[in-house]
Amino acid sequence: MVPGKRLATGIAGCVMKVIFLAALGLTLGLSATTAEAKHHNTIKTVTGCVEGTSGHYELSAVTKKGKHHEYALVGDRDFSAQVGHKVQARGAVTKGSLKVSSMKDLGGGCH
Repeated sequence: MVPGKRLATGIAGCVMKVIFLAALGLTLGLSATTAEAKHHNTIKTVTGCVEGTSGHYELSAVTKKGKHHEYALVGDRDFSAQVGHKVQARGAVTKGSLKVSSMKDLGGGCH
């Protein structure tokens, strides 16, 4: 065996492994980014009035531009005590729903 040839083959093998690992890392990184984009939630604080009945509650709000918007309230809490009250809710907004992480009751004053 020629010592120079063995060294060249070893270096080429290492370079191929590095290229393969880099390509694999890039592929996994891109797929993770795509998955996050599909489940991307916008965290918002929304002020409005709670409406609804047992099992289905909505937050009716008016944007700064005067546009009416309704969010289905989602979460592991009972929203019945806030019905008819103005609240400030914070949470993840997706497809017209607000997954409430915190809610501050601002008192009566709705309808």
